[in-house]
Amino acid sequence: MAPTLYMLDASPAVRAVLMTAKAINLQLNLRDIDFFQKEQLQPEFLQMNPQHTIPTLVDDDGFVVWESQAIMAYLVEKYAKNDDLYPHDPKKRAIVNQRMHFNTGVAFFHMRNIAKAILWYYESRVPEKERQGAVEAYGFLETFLDGNEWVAGDFVSIADYSLIATLSTLNTVVPIEYDEYPNVVAWMVRCESLPGYPANKKGLKAAKEVFKIRMSKTLFSHSMAPTLYMIDPSPPARAVMMTAKAINLDLNLKEVDFFNEEHLKPPYLKMNPQHTIPTLVDDDGFTIWDSHAIMIYLVSKYAKDDSLYPTDLKKRALIDQRLHFESGVVFAYLRRIARPIVLGGQTFIEPKNKEGVIDSYGFLDAFLEGRDWVAGDSVSVADFSLLSSVGTLARVIPVDETKFPRVVAWLNRCQKLPEYEVNKTGEKAMADFLLSKLE
Repeated sequence: MAPTLYMLDASPAVRAVLMTAKAINLQLNLRDIDFFQKEQLQPEFLQMNPQHTIPTLVDDDGFVVWESQAIMAYLVEKYAKNDDLYPHDPKKRAIVNQRMHFNTGVAFFHMRNIAKAILWYYESRVPEKERQGAVEAYGFLETFLDGNEWVAGDFVSIADYSLIATLSTLNTVVPIEYDEYPNVVAWMVRCESLPGYPANKKGLKAAKEVFKIRMSKTLFSHSMAPTLYMIDPSPPARAVMMTAKAINLDLNLKEVDFFNEEHLKPPYLKMNPQHTIPTLVDDDGFTIWDSHAIMIYLVSKYAKDDSLYPTDLKKRALIDQRLHFESGVVFAYLRRIARPIVLGGQTFIEPKNKEGVIDSYGFLDAFLEGRDWVAGDSVSVADFSLLSSVGTLARVIPVDETKFPRVVAWLNRCQKLPEYEVNKTGEKAMADFLLSKLE
């Protein structure tokens, strides 16, 4: 029987093993893993490899090992006719090991992060940090190859197969410039003449196609419009949606499963380590959270004029003050009220929080003296921001019209705005939920 390799052609790590096997004339029993259907997470695979990485090797005697470079070393030690690819000489082996760990910890590390960004998070371009990391890896390898034909010296080793699998893939998304890295480019050309290299070609072509498709701006809606990760009841999300409607900007809305803690899962945390809702990912991959920052960004980039967030410094300062009032006072009290009810099962509103909300109405009423809108004579992002919170609170803690007539009048004006339509459903849902939990 031949050893069985659980694999995926497009994986650089798999291709490194395939090239090694071909170089030592070892026939492998290849078992494709449906990675995108998460076959590697099924119990059968996890029993073999709890780290659920690809490739995984099961030898004919049942021995199991994963991590491509451990597999390569094992196959050469057991099946190769000589030690040329992985010398027994301690010094030579040490250099080969160092180069393979360089691949694992540097070159492949950035390759994996780039692949995750493109394949899982639908980034339309390589994240700048990872691009810089790839370029740095090219620089290190350029130095390793100075005066050497192969990465560990004057002989071909499994480190060459390991690194060429990674570098040939990395080169498709972060091109290697000949003028800057002539040693690397010459080495890559030499690698193409190695007896094992044909085993790299099919998977490399597949990887290129996958990257090309995933990075195509014509196939993924978030590449054509900014993507907003949101939930309708969220006041900050509704503030952003009202702003987008006001500037006639289509957003690709992605509902976050809040109660199943999707915002606490690694994919979301990679976008937004603060795990707040909403989060915006623009068509070029730029990511920003906090509704106030998102609203200003969208108006600054997409609006046809500056009416919602004027360039005039004094007008802008007043809007900024109102936005900070919303985040630090109004929404802060809404969050204090909602969090223990939504997450802790509390059935009452603490008196100090209710008093804080009523004080907020008083401040807002004062802001509105002599003006129709919260920061001047025209609607601004500050109105959308405050409307999202005050509108919700007013349904739970009603605004006393005799005390705060300007707030009531402002709310009535806001409800006649065309943008209010995208706020209405979520506002009611949030308020109804809170009221249903209160005794």
